[in-house]
Parts: sequence; C-alpha cells; structure tokens
Amino acid sequence: MALLFAATVLFTGRAVASAKVDAALPARGTVVGKPVPGRAVDIDLRRLPTLSPWATGDPEREMPRNVGRAVESVRPRIQSDTLLELQAESSGPGPILTVVQNFEGGSSAVNPNDPTGDIGNAYFIEAVNGNAPTNSSAVTLYDKGSGSVVLGPFALETLAPSGPCTQGLGEPVVLFDHLAGRWVLTEVSDTGNRLCVYTSRTADPVTGGWCFYEFQDDQFPDSPSWGVWPTLYAAATNKNSQGPDVYALDRVNMLSLDGVGCPTARPTQRFENAPNLPGLAVESFTPVDLDGPAPPPGTPAYFVRHRDEELNGDPSPDPSTDRVELWALSVDFDNAGNSTFSQEPDLVLADFDSNLCPPIIQFECVPQPDGAARLDPILELVMLRASYRNFGNREVILGTFQVDAGDFQDHVAQRWFEARRTGGGAFALFQEGTYAPDAEHRFIGATAMDRRGDILLSYNVSSESVYPGSAIPAGG
Repeated sequence: MALLFAATVLFTGRAVASAKVDAALPARGTVVGKPVPGRAVDIDLRRLPTLSPWATGDPEREMPRNVGRAVESVRPRIQSDTLLELQAESSGPGPILTVVQNFEGGSSAVNPNDPTGDIGNAYFIEAVNGNAPTNSSAVTLYDKGSGSVVLGPFALETLAPSGPCTQGLGEPVVLFDHLAGRWVLTEVSDTGNRLCVYTSRTADPVTGGWCFYEFQDDQFPDSPSWGVWPTLYAAATNKNSQGPDVYALDRVNMLSLDGVGCPTARPTQRFENAPNLPGLAVESFTPVDLDGPAPPPGTPAYFVRHRDEELNGDPSPDPSTDRVELWALSVDFDNAGNSTFSQEPDLVLADFDSNLCPPIIQFECVPQPDGAARLDPILELVMLRASYRNFGNREVILGTFQVDAGDFQDHVAQRWFEARRTGGGAFALFQEGTYAPDAEHRFIGATAMDRRGDILLSYNVSSESVYPGSAIPAGG
C-alpha cells in the first residue's frame, strides 16, 4: 500500500507570515555564442547499433567531477528533525497503488550511472551514463503499455552529425515536452564544453527524425539539469569556482519546424549573478519543470535551491528556520538587455540539517550491505525534478531534497515542500514534511503532483541490510 499525500491536508500547520530575500540584483542576460543552426537527423532509431551489455571483467568508469568535497563542518549536530513526528502523525494509509510497469534503472559499470527518464504518450525513454569505449549516454526506448524494449540501448552520440558531440560524455537528461508532444534528449560532450541537445521532430521518436543543437559553454558544464517552460528550455550547471550558472535556450524556434529542415535557435542566454553558498563544493540550481496546463502568460521560469543558514554561512542564522531560494528568469531572446534573472522572496521552512557526513563533507555517506562502497546522498541540490502546476485558482511549486533526520548519525531523509500562490502574488510555503520512518536512508528523491492535487514522494533507499533501490512510502 502506497502513501499519497493529499495536498488539501496541511501536514505541519505552519503558516508563513513573512519571507526573506537576499539583496541579489537582477542580472541581464549574457549572450553565449551565435545563433545555433538546427541540423536534421533523419534516421530510424531501430537501425542504430545496440550497445553490448556490461559484463564482469569489462572496464569500469568513473565520471569526472568538477571538484571533490572537502568542507569543514560549521554547525552543531541536531538531535532530531522537528518535522519527523509531525510527518508521522499526519501520514495515514493512502490508496492502494498498482505498479503498472517497472523499468530497469540501466545497467552500466559507471560511477555514478545517473539514470534518467520520462514518460510520453506511447513510450518511456531512459538514459544512463554509458560504458567505455563510447562513454556517451546509453538510451533505451520502452513501450509504455507493455514495458517491453522497443529499441536500444544506443549511444546518444550517434545522433550527432559532426563536432564535439560525436564524442558524448554522458550526464544525460530525458524530457518529454508535453505541451508540444515532443522529446528532448541531452548530454554533455567529452571535449569542447558543449551542451548536446536533440529534439524529436514529431511525436514519434523512432521514425519521425530529430533536430540536433550544439550549444557552446565557457567551462565544462558539470551536472546539468533541465526543465521545460513554454517560452524556453531551462538549464543549470555547476561551475564551481564562478558559482552556479543558469541558461535559457530558444524553445520556440527549436520547435518551429517548417516541414523540411530544423530551425535556427536564437543565441543562448546565460546568467551567473547568483552568489555562491559557503560550505558547499558543488553548487547548482534546479529548474522548475512544467506539469499540466501552461502557466498564465508572462509567468517567468523558476529555479530553486535550498539554503541551510548555518552550513551556508548566514551571518545571523535563525535556529528555527531555513529556506528554499526561488529565482525567476524572464527572457527576451531578441534583446538580452531586457532579460532578467532575479531572486524572489524565499520560502521559509522549518530548520533542517544539510550537513551530512561531518566533520568533512564527503561524496560517500550512504551505506550498502556487505561492506560495499558508500553512496553519495547529493546533499547540495533540490532534486531533479522540481515541478510546477497551474490549477487556475492557485499555482504550485513542489520539490524535495536530502537532510539529516538527526535521530541516527547521518541518517539521510527526505524534506519535501509545497509552495503556493494565488492571484499572481508571491509564492509562500503551504506545507512541508520530513520522511524517515526507520533507520534506512532515503536519498535522491522526487515529487510529483497530479491534477487532483495529490503528492507522491519517491526516493532511493539503502542501508547496511537493504540493497539500493527505488521506493515510495508504505501506507500504515
């Protein structure tokens, strides 16, 4: 029995009367490069070579990272997350959920393998970091109804006509643009600092053809995350030394097919005015991805990141609260001087502890059985995907991230949140919770909201007695 969180129930009873905002000034868009011509890829994907599965003895692969963590602990350990008991009291048995399909999370000997996928009208498309010698993302198409493999896995780099993207590095993201009924596949190049983007020319990703776009960046675009918005494709990367970058790609022209070729995208705009957060060695925003109907006209695209006031160096941290930053991106692709990326009022949450694995924050924290290497909880980011839904009488932003539950040392839990606004005002916290009903670790979570307003929380789970896997809360 699974637990669906009904959005009409206020779990914590916390009302938000005020919000904090830093004095970050709106940034104007920086034009990155020149217009990017789309190049048609007329190919039946079933004709692409199928990658051989990894077998014992084949080479293993470590994904490159911009930086390793070596950050001293700067806050005391908490005894228990204040929302744990409230979450337990407010969580009741949910409706029985039947698993319709279960898709393998990709088999590759890559650390990490970064599985990603999305569901369209007829297919589920999945991508993972690929094995040597190609290193490119391995993409598999499944029939949504039967769960059977339609084709793949194939190397995403085989869709690139020429240039650095013919040597893909991985870090894929799969998106289904439901407003257009089209697919978007992305990865980064092994050399040349390229964001490699492939958009399906029709609703049929198998035989309908693709458009290829190669976007130049100034540094290696580490750990990219993506979101769909009516006016743009939103992206964010970790740049380490220069802080988090966000990007706006010309979705409108990228989808405006003339029936023959692929249109030219107006120059990408990049924004890098958001300040670094002390205490983190990996920094990035998470784009808010669209679910359901389009937002009201003129609504900016949103990005989120959580802020632990003690860990992230606030000069006067409030011991009872922390926050999620909300940033708004408005883009004029014809005149970057009219584009802005600015901070909205923060969402004020109950205090949380993001300082996992002190005294030195590490990549390896979550245990596995049999003494296997520990796993990265990804403490820095709101998880992909954060989502937006327009209900007409209200707008909702939903997300989740990793915190220390505090009842066990470095006990990784999910802090989820729902923000709302009505009448075009500011978003404010509506409800939140911390989910950690036992000693198992719950990390790399995801949230979704259906058209009835029900929230579903999912996550990875692992412990010294439980092998890593995906799960959703059990009703009880």
